[in-house]
Amino acid sequence: SILPQRVPQYKGFDIWGKTVSADVVSGDFYDFIPISDNILGLAIADGSGHGLPAALVVRDIYMGLRMATDRDFKIIRTMEKLNHIIHRGRLTTKFVSLFYGELETGGILIYCNAGHNFPFILRADGVTYEMLENGGPVLGPTPDATYMRGFAKMSAGDLLCMYTDGVVEAHNADDEEFSLERLQTLVAENRERPSKEIAKEILARVTEWGPGEQDDRTVVIVKAVDP
Repeated sequence: SILPQRVPQYKGFDIWGKTVSADVVSGDFYDFIPISDNILGLAIADGSGHGLPAALVVRDIYMGLRMATDRDFKIIRTMEKLNHIIHRGRLTTKFVSLFYGELETGGILIYCNAGHNFPFILRADGVTYEMLENGGPVLGPTPDATYMRGFAKMSAGDLLCMYTDGVVEAHNADDEEFSLERLQTLVAENRERPSKEIAKEILARVTEWGPGEQDDRTVVIVKAVDP
């Protein structure tokens, strides 16, 4: 119920996301947070394990992000606050990876990656990838963890792919992982399609790759288009 109920209409960008749960409830989470007319918050998180304990801890991330943006906290302070919240929590799940970024209508993306699978930007040339690595450790285990901001610029034709480990770590019958390389190749092959179609294609291909018991899977695609 905390997942986005509709896709944001954000000038200059085609955006879509989806979570496929491995259980009745999911430990994966994504969110679109309207901060102003010119800034959109983008979040993706993964609580360790799956099921109810992981879902409860990502609920804390959802609430913490909303409170931080309402109070106009900077990204680093937001990450530090969330880290303390998870560390002090009484839930069995104490490890949460989170990527959070703020995307401006001009294409500037300010972000922080707290131990999450590196999102990547596929540039308009279809062959260049920029991994969004700057940040710090996963939220929860280390109360005094420090974080750094990262910066990227998206121009028309660029594509941002955010995902959880249930996508790249899905195993087939031969115990091969789907892998980041396969994900990047799949995104490049489908980059001309709308974001919704790209995300659905990724999730379908991962299901075909490993149809058995798997982790939660989430994909968010953000395409920069001509305004």
